Amino acid sequence: MANPEHLAQIQKGGTEWNRWRERFPNLGPVDLTEANLIEANLHGANLSGANLRAANLSAASLSGANLNDANLDEANLRAANLHAATLTAASMRRADLSGAHLSEANLVDANLRVANLIEANLSKANLSRANLHTAQLRGADLRGAILTEVILRGAILTEANLRWADLRGADLFGATLAGADISASDLGWADLRNTNLQNAKLTNSLANGIMLWETQRAGWSIKGVVCERAYWDREAKEPTSYTPGEFERLYSDQTCIELFYQGGVSTFELNTLPALLQHLASLHPETNIRLKSIEETGGGAKISISVGDVPPAVVDKIKADAARVYQSQLALRDKETERLQIERDYIERLFIGKLIPAMITAGSPQNVFNAPVTGVVIPSGQSKVEYHQTVNDNTAILDLLEKIMERHADLGLSITDANELKSEFRLAKAELQRRNPDRSAMSKSLQTIEEIVKGALANFVGGAAAAAASANWQTWMDQLGQIIPHLK
Repeated sequence: MANPEHLAQIQKGGTEWNRWRERFPNLGPVDLTEANLIEANLHGANLSGANLRAANLSAASLSGANLNDANLDEANLRAANLHAATLTAASMRRADLSGAHLSEANLVDANLRVANLIEANLSKANLSRANLHTAQLRGADLRGAILTEVILRGAILTEANLRWADLRGADLFGATLAGADISASDLGWADLRNTNLQNAKLTNSLANGIMLWETQRAGWSIKGVVCERAYWDREAKEPTSYTPGEFERLYSDQTCIELFYQGGVSTFELNTLPALLQHLASLHPETNIRLKSIEETGGGAKISISVGDVPPAVVDKIKADAARVYQSQLALRDKETERLQIERDYIERLFIGKLIPAMITAGSPQNVFNAPVTGVVIPSGQSKVEYHQTVNDNTAILDLLEKIMERHADLGLSITDANELKSEFRLAKAELQRRNPDRSAMSKSLQTIEEIVKGALANFVGGAAAAAASANWQTWMDQLGQIIPHLK
């Protein structure tokens, strides 16, 4: 609880508080733990080093206040005005800053792990080297913010505005930036491995040295992006160099044709896919037709074919031509005799008799589908082919969740977090036991479980940290982190 004298003085407002502190320069540590300061006028207040843990400062005016080295862990700062406040090295773990006004605030080296900054205004704020591990920043305004070497691992920045932000050297491993606007920002040497960049805008951004292993980039916009070097390997040790404009040309999200296969792609349909692509390319030699991806989706599988940047009328023609072959593939599902005849007369002789030995001899690149159709080989040039079985591997996911729940007592969770963990576990387990799991529901439950566990592990020190390491918690979190992106 707060020191009664300190609480009485702070309730008089920022001006009176500063006068009182000047009268008593040897006051010692300020204790305002759990103080109720809703809508308090603390403009310019000197609260450096103050203990405000779990204090209620919702809608309080703290503009220009000095909160350097202050303890604001678990404090309620919803809709608080912290414009131009100084919070250097302040601790704000699990603090609620949703809707708070932090424009031009100094948050250098601040600890904001697991903090709630949903729709907060952080425009032109200085967050250099700040720790926002797994923080919630959905819809936050970070225009012109300084985020050099900031830690945003696992943070949620969905629909956030990061225009003109300085993200050089930022750690965004595993973060979610879906729909975020990062236009005209500097992402030099930023770590975006395992990051969700779907529908994000990176137009006119600087991205030299960016790390992009396992990123999700569907729908992203990179028009005018400048990137002379990028890292696509897991350890970010093997750079790929690009000539001016080459990165944009290779990785911009071009027009795609999507073919949906109810119940999944059969061996026959996979075997005839190269012929489908070759057929389209022969009909439209002026286009850059290539296989983009194969992925599981609700009730079946989706094959995406990239057709490059072509006029809509040409896209419609390619779609019509692809539809003819696609419909023929589906029609042959019910015509076993005709299908087997085609496989014997064409596919077997082509793949087994000629193509595969030639590829082995020449040592040419190939993509192997590591899926239920193991061993089917399809040459696809520069395309990246992925086939994820994560959702169907329910036993493996359930086994991982069971391990986490069996040892969750090790985490020292609060009653609230423990109950939430159990609730999300039950929801995820129920979905996994269904014939057609809801991927979105599973993703949300697993993500919540990940946030709770990571938040607890982040607070471990000394012997507790060593015990957590020996209990394989980090391995389990890595495995969980690999599963979640494929469910979205």
